[in-house]
Amino acid sequence: MNKIYILLFYLISFLSFSQDEVSADWSISVEGTTATLSIVNFYNFTVGLDGHWHYILNDDEYVAVHDINDVIIPNLAAGNHSITVWLVDHMHNALDPPVEETITFEINTGLSTSDNEILDMIFYPNPADGNCVTILSTVEGLKEIQVFTVTGKKVFDTVNNENTLDLISFNSGIYMLKVTINGQSKISKLVVK
Repeated sequence: MNKIYILLFYLISFLSFSQDEVSADWSISVEGTTATLSIVNFYNFTVGLDGHWHYILNDDEYVAVHDINDVIIPNLAAGNHSITVWLVDHMHNALDPPVEETITFEINTGLSTSDNEILDMIFYPNPADGNCVTILSTVEGLKEIQVFTVTGKKVFDTVNNENTLDLISFNSGIYMLKVTINGQSKISKLVVK
């Protein structure tokens, strides 16, 4: 009988020491001004049963996540951001040893230009009440034309040699028009009636 207890003790000890470490991986995807935080892999940890996870965006307050669904973070400012994520137990304590990751990412709305690269350009009519606007510049070359909503979401992107921009597919509203020719850019407000 003692041999059975000794064998059980060794078996339990072996199983407890042979457990793999807990680990997790997260990822960030960016679309416009929205970031999506996803937990992509976790090992020897079940969200909900063993605990959950937290994240902090840009050294702000932490947010607790109690499932494995994607976390959508909208309306981020343009620029660099940092998010730290980690696994916690049910009492919100970080695991020991810690399982955490810091991810840096950038929100780039495409609406920036350097002061020394401002394009000499005019466009008309503005407000546009017809089907197109005319874009004229003293700089020669292909025009990269991008149109953004006022929140920075790109809604149109083309490269051509034309002097007109077709507005038939645009809804009424206020847009930002960015035109780039030979590395020089200009951003202007475009009103479509």
